[in-house]
Amino acid sequence: MEGERPGYRETIEEIAEYKGIEHGSGMPTHTAEGQSEFPDPDYEQNAVGHHLYTWHDDVTKEMFRIEIAHPVRSGLDFWCVLTVSYRRNKNAKPVGILNNKRWNLTSTSNTDGHIRSLNRRMKDRGWDARLTLVEQSLNSVVEIGDDLVDLSTIENPPPVQYAVWPFVEYGEHNIIAADGGTTKSLMAMAMAVSYSYGKIVMPGTSVPLDPKPTLYLDYESSSATQARRRRQLLAGIGIAEEAGKILYKRMYSPVQDAATELYDLIASRGVGMVIIDSGARAVGGETSSEEMVIPYFNAVASWGVTILTIAHKPKDSTSRGPAGVAQWWNQARNYWELVKDQTPGQNEVHLSVRHDKANDESLHVPLSYRLAFGEDIRYHGLDTPVSTNIMSQMPISTQITNFLLNSPQSTVKEIAIGIERSDKVVDNEIRKNEGKLYYGSKEAYNRRWSLIEDKKEDPWAIL
Repeated sequence: MEGERPGYRETIEEIAEYKGIEHGSGMPTHTAEGQSEFPDPDYEQNAVGHHLYTWHDDVTKEMFRIEIAHPVRSGLDFWCVLTVSYRRNKNAKPVGILNNKRWNLTSTSNTDGHIRSLNRRMKDRGWDARLTLVEQSLNSVVEIGDDLVDLSTIENPPPVQYAVWPFVEYGEHNIIAADGGTTKSLMAMAMAVSYSYGKIVMPGTSVPLDPKPTLYLDYESSSATQARRRRQLLAGIGIAEEAGKILYKRMYSPVQDAATELYDLIASRGVGMVIIDSGARAVGGETSSEEMVIPYFNAVASWGVTILTIAHKPKDSTSRGPAGVAQWWNQARNYWELVKDQTPGQNEVHLSVRHDKANDESLHVPLSYRLAFGEDIRYHGLDTPVSTNIMSQMPISTQITNFLLNSPQSTVKEIAIGIERSDKVVDNEIRKNEGKLYYGSKEAYNRRWSLIEDKKEDPWAIL
């Protein structure tokens, strides 16, 4: 080559040795005269939990930063989102060199691809060394799940806590399901107002002392509709509107596709509860596919906040849980069903909410309401459902209790006819709760049953 010294050629290995790096990797191996080893970066986490690795050059005043977002282990892979930025000096604006790229830290080819991309943009800036140092750090700071805990060290664990008692358990995945047009979305907004304003919207509930913002992810309505509902519910309880309480986002793609973006939004805004309306659209319509439903539950669990999913009931009234695969029922920690009865032309709705699943406490008694519409929206509490259609969908014990309130000293056959159930079903339920809810006469046969006296004031007493 022209200009080359005769008889002299430096090999790549010789250059690497002189520079103090291992051939092929770019990592420092020893300190050459007048040189220092590649420095470790400064490490910190930002407000949304991203890992920041920063190098400052005291001489040139340059700054290099590698930002790692959403690291997650999946099988043998270790994925994250990689962003690399550069600032020429302290007065310059940082410039993105590599932005929001998926990086599999366990894949040599994937890592090499990112190094090549970085070298095309800014050559010979030690990208191999920088990524290797970041990889080492991430493997030490990122765990699979939380830290190991010896349960014996937890003193006086608190009781089950609620975002909105008894409907929404704190820190868990809650589901409210109903048929279409059953005011379930309105109830979801009532939960948002209750939680974020710290005010009771539905009688018989209680709210937390430390309200936080709610994020409402909506697949079925619009911001205008939800804003109107929020305003009417607030008017119904005489509360003024406040900014920053309920955040709204119209959604189009499945939750899994936007999980990392939503994580950042939740963390940066201090959101305490997320409402997803509705579950069917949130999994892209694949409600009967475990391959879509289970990742949905995993994705929202990674946010670390209380979740309320609004779902549809199956067409088969004998099915348990929301429409779709059984994992909807299995994965939910707290599950309620909403039952409605409305007379056409009337501006009020009668409804009851039935508790079908609780992982941490006993099932709560059904709660009944008259929902009145006008310039405002108000929930009025009822002791019992006034609708026979609603009552027929309540638990057997509730139906028997309601019958005996009006017709004490009844036989099993009379009760069975009254609630349109079989003698066997009624007999099994009464005998299961003899001495708890009911007491029978002394006859050996055709005993007459009534409510236990101290239960009469509470017709909804739980088992």
